[in-house]
Amino acid sequence: MEQNKKEELLKHLAASLKDAKDEGGAILLVGAGISVSAGIPPAQKLMKIAIENFPNYFTSEEQKLAQQDLSQLQYNDIMTKLSNVKRKELFKWFIEGNTEKGIEKAKLNFAHIAIAELLKQGYFSRILTVNFDPLLIHACYMVGMYPFPAIYDLGAMGKVNAELLHDPSIVYLNGQHVGFVQRNTTDQLEAHKETLTQIVRSTGCSKTWVVAGYSGENDPLMDALNELRPYNNWLYWLEYNDQVLQRESHLFLELDEECKVINQCDADEAFMEIAELLQCSLDFIERPEVELQNYLNEINFNTALTKGKKYKSQTERLVRILSNKLDDYTRVDIFYTMLEKLENDEFNDTNLSLKIACQKEILIYEPQNFDIAEKALNTIMYLSRSTKDINLKFNILREHSDLLTLLEPLKLQQNIFNAFIYFLIHLAFTENNPVEKSNRVNSIQQILPLIKNSLDTLTLLEFYALIRSFSAFESTLSKAAEDCLDSFELAELKECISNSIIINEIKRSSKFTPIIQNIFKVNID
Repeated sequence: MEQNKKEELLKHLAASLKDAKDEGGAILLVGAGISVSAGIPPAQKLMKIAIENFPNYFTSEEQKLAQQDLSQLQYNDIMTKLSNVKRKELFKWFIEGNTEKGIEKAKLNFAHIAIAELLKQGYFSRILTVNFDPLLIHACYMVGMYPFPAIYDLGAMGKVNAELLHDPSIVYLNGQHVGFVQRNTTDQLEAHKETLTQIVRSTGCSKTWVVAGYSGENDPLMDALNELRPYNNWLYWLEYNDQVLQRESHLFLELDEECKVINQCDADEAFMEIAELLQCSLDFIERPEVELQNYLNEINFNTALTKGKKYKSQTERLVRILSNKLDDYTRVDIFYTMLEKLENDEFNDTNLSLKIACQKEILIYEPQNFDIAEKALNTIMYLSRSTKDINLKFNILREHSDLLTLLEPLKLQQNIFNAFIYFLIHLAFTENNPVEKSNRVNSIQQILPLIKNSLDTLTLLEFYALIRSFSAFESTLSKAAEDCLDSFELAELKECISNSIIINEIKRSSKFTPIIQNIFKVNID
């Protein structure tokens, strides 16, 4: 029932945004909740981190509550104990990352992305934010918003002429982390109240308002929102919890018929759903040619003199590729060119993944290309075998399992058999459906006699481990150990087995363990 109500309200919100676009765009107010999944901690967690990292500024009682009951502490009061420099340092850890403290740099989430796209397409005209992070600005860049929205930092400003704000815009109500002032202490926010009231009043009650990720707890901004009533074109309050704060300042949200509270609203899910309801596509992902066409429309390529024609031609070519306006011959030629460039680039996992992608594209148009088929399979086998993480091995192979379908017509060609069988063995190991697993094993067994001599030792051992043929496994491993010329080669063979999926089977079966111990004279952990 609650889920149905939530869906209905989100549809209602989307309908309002569609109308708002024709009337100049809606207003969006966002708080810390929209950045939590991006890696910026919410107020309570930030208090705990502040007290733990700067304990000398806090009383023993505050330090105790930080560990036992954060609800008894007030965010504004805790921030008052820190200087501007310390508060700035605290925010920087999460916005830019801090290796020493094991904190990763914040990354854009899909709330930021969807909001930026909605701003770009005119559904929102102004975003008011009480956050200090730059993630919404970064999202506008990422979605290709051009011209860029106006950015206003009100944290360090006294009086403002709110009527002169230019839209589309992002307004930092309390400052930015790189600004002169970040207003988050009780006194700072109270002194800033008149400025906040001016901004809210200038925006007006005739606009559609959307509030997300904002609790409004102990914030004079709530007073300004309260005073603006009635909201003649709706106010939508996207609440993460089951209900809004039960404070006097929030009562109007549940009492006024112009206000619609949407409970249990995750910001990422909600804004992606709103964007979908409005058929607001994320062009930079779904239709990158649209973004590239914008470069052609907005850049004067003639100013690059001799390089201008080259840059314009390359951009036009990419637009044609991404728009699927090329014939097959030209498209394949492009992938060959990319493959040639990758051969000369730095040798790393990303490079190899791009190579595989190009090789697979070529095989779609040239299914009988044995050379490309062999390279693709061997590249995947190398990627898989080079990692010690068993789960990652399987993920790599699952990701490229469509290659088996492409190469089915070539499977009797000796030159691709080793990698092909390797592929089938590993996929069989991860197959949960017993019928499918049996089919994979049978297909390998049918052709194994034909190519057994051309398979490498490790692939054979992996197959015998798969079908639990202990005698064949032992004789194959014994021969491989005997063929080792010295202790270094023997150690290398042991290392290969330790990094293979065989090790899992060995640990699961008591019959494999004595074989390994006997040959390598070692204990299996």
